[in-house]
Amino acid sequence: MSLSINTNNSAMAALQSLNQTTNALNKTENEVSTGYAVGSASDNPAIYSIAQTMNSQISALSGVSTGLQYTSQVLNTASGNASSISSLLTSLTSAISTGVTNGVSADTMNSQISSFLTQIDSDANTATFQGVNLLSGATGNGVQYTSVSTAQDINGNLYTQSGFNATAAGLGLTGLNINQSGSQVALGANQFVTSDSATGGGSTTASTLSISNSVASGSGTAQSPSMTYDFVMDSNSSGMQSTTSLATALNTALTGSATAPAATDPIDLSVGTDGKITNGGTSKMTTSTTNGVTTYSFDNGESLSASKDASGNTVYTASTAFDANGNATAKTMVVDVNTSADASASSSVTSGSSVSAQTVAQTSTLMQAMSNAGFGVSTDASNTLTIAGNNISSTSPSMTGMNASSTTAASTIKATTTSGYEVALSAVQAAVTKMNSISSAFGSATNQVSQLEGSTSSLSSALTSGVGALTDADLASESAKLTSLQTKQQLAIQSLSIANSQSSTLLSLFRG
Repeated sequence: MSLSINTNNSAMAALQSLNQTTNALNKTENEVSTGYAVGSASDNPAIYSIAQTMNSQISALSGVSTGLQYTSQVLNTASGNASSISSLLTSLTSAISTGVTNGVSADTMNSQISSFLTQIDSDANTATFQGVNLLSGATGNGVQYTSVSTAQDINGNLYTQSGFNATAAGLGLTGLNINQSGSQVALGANQFVTSDSATGGGSTTASTLSISNSVASGSGTAQSPSMTYDFVMDSNSSGMQSTTSLATALNTALTGSATAPAATDPIDLSVGTDGKITNGGTSKMTTSTTNGVTTYSFDNGESLSASKDASGNTVYTASTAFDANGNATAKTMVVDVNTSADASASSSVTSGSSVSAQTVAQTSTLMQAMSNAGFGVSTDASNTLTIAGNNISSTSPSMTGMNASSTTAASTIKATTTSGYEVALSAVQAAVTKMNSISSAFGSATNQVSQLEGSTSSLSSALTSGVGALTDADLASESAKLTSLQTKQQLAIQSLSIANSQSSTLLSLFRG
């Protein structure tokens, strides 16, 4: 081995070893101090990119979780006040029954009823959480929203819970009194027409029960809108009326005219057996579905929503007038009453009765659909319906398209007025049924939001664990490595010192 003062190979080798050891030591010290094995893109570009994507998802899930927690509080507020209203309705039923039994004066009972209705309004209007009220039925007076929406995942899908009108007006109890007026519709042995094909006397119109409330058109308010209800009888096994009766009802609901629409009109709806709505008019129609509610929007400003009631009937609601806050002040509800299950009932009249088993079955199906819509309805042995609730105009109900027999022409059956505490109790019972439906909806919504919160939390935890597995340093391993590298660094420094001292030994060769 030659000795040179220009090139010190030993020093260069020692220096290289020291640099490598120092770099490794710096990396280890950084991992120990930060806890990350991959803390920047330079550590591992692929892993760092994956981890950043996962961290972004975790942040988005945090926002989703916050929104779901907010929605949960809105639902809790609404559910609490809904329970209170249900209790008031139960007490109101008891008060009316007890008052009549004990001979309490009508004035005293009506005053007590008014007090209950005032408290119901108070509970509905104060169920507000951060500007959201799911019971008031209208915005204004501190209420900014009557529904709540929040992201249910990181893909932008929304969870929406619509509100209800649980005020006294919304529950159909406006003006409730001990001598409450109701309606009677004497269906008797008349046969229902459940399709638009020629039936019996040649009727081409399916039987339709039409009811209006006591709020005159044009004078409705957000909490007490003008309402029209059309119950269209339908024997289609798919549950959808495919021909003209349902389409006529929907067109009338949107346009306000029973005149057959033309292709040049903005709206000219038809309904297929699959329930699909098409518009043959000039207005462009768009469709969207959220939580089981399908909304049909037209570019002339009209809209129609479709949902299912508790019996599976399709319910269409058209809002046709609005106040300054955008609350609907006039609505039409069209219910497609599926009577296909009643077709197997005997059409013959049994001994001792003038009403066929099939008519009785169809009447029962109609009554259930009416109950789902918030009416109190009962029938007697002669098949006369007594209808109350929903602020009904007692003379408004009429049943069109009924056949007295298989050979007579279709007829229209008009309502007569009835009154009494039984009618008042029926109206309150209808309100109880409606509140039960509202409370059930809130209960289902609360469970769904809770499940979404749980799945969001689980996904966030899984992603956090995944990021940790990809980027976290093994501190036990790094601790052992740190000690080793510190020792190697000291040895490298010592080696470099020895290598550097070798050149000075050459001076001894030139001493005299």
